[in-house]
Amino acid sequence: MRKRIIRVGIVVVAVGAAFFLLIQIIPIGPRLTNPPVAAEPKWDSPQTRTLAKRACFDCHSNETKWPWYSYIAPVSWLLANDVLNARAAFNFSDWHAGDMRSAAMDAQINSGRMPLPQYLLIHPNARFTNAEKQQLVAGLTSTLASETVKPPSTAPVTDGASLLEARCAACHSLDRVKQAKKTRNQWAQTVTRMVGKGAQLNAAERSTAIDYLSKMYGP
Repeated sequence: MRKRIIRVGIVVVAVGAAFFLLIQIIPIGPRLTNPPVAAEPKWDSPQTRTLAKRACFDCHSNETKWPWYSYIAPVSWLLANDVLNARAAFNFSDWHAGDMRSAAMDAQINSGRMPLPQYLLIHPNARFTNAEKQQLVAGLTSTLASETVKPPSTAPVTDGASLLEARCAACHSLDRVKQAKKTRNQWAQTVTRMVGKGAQLNAAERSTAIDYLSKMYGP
């Protein structure tokens, strides 16, 4: 009986090790990328950018520092997915006026929701004192207040179908969109790329578009 248990244990370990090695070789999940920096906010001061870079840029920019463990699956899948979703929310390296409101950033920072607690565990340098939090909030408020938000090309829309018609159909046929079958992460990448090419979508509209596309045109 004991020998049988040992044999079963060896088989389980061997299968687990083989699976672990296999997922390192087979490309699964979103890739770890740092696209070129397209545009940043017009920072009110270098100090504001320094604070934002210290706590926010690893997820909300194209200057992510991918640590060694981010290349080991399945950790790589989780980190890439987190960064992709963060960039879709707002991206300091692909910035458009109106991408984020200062009140929202204020609430996230002062509530302790951002940076994420699990991020702070392995990035203690991103932990701010109360004074640094207030300095960052004040700097972001000043930075965003200086932006001139361009009105959308059509009246604001809140449902996905109308949003695609209003913002996407002007440049290309929606047949191309409807024929695609992508995961939510892939649609998020597509929407972010289209915004970089000039699509007029604020942060809320990006989220609406991604939700609609992944629901209607998923794999």
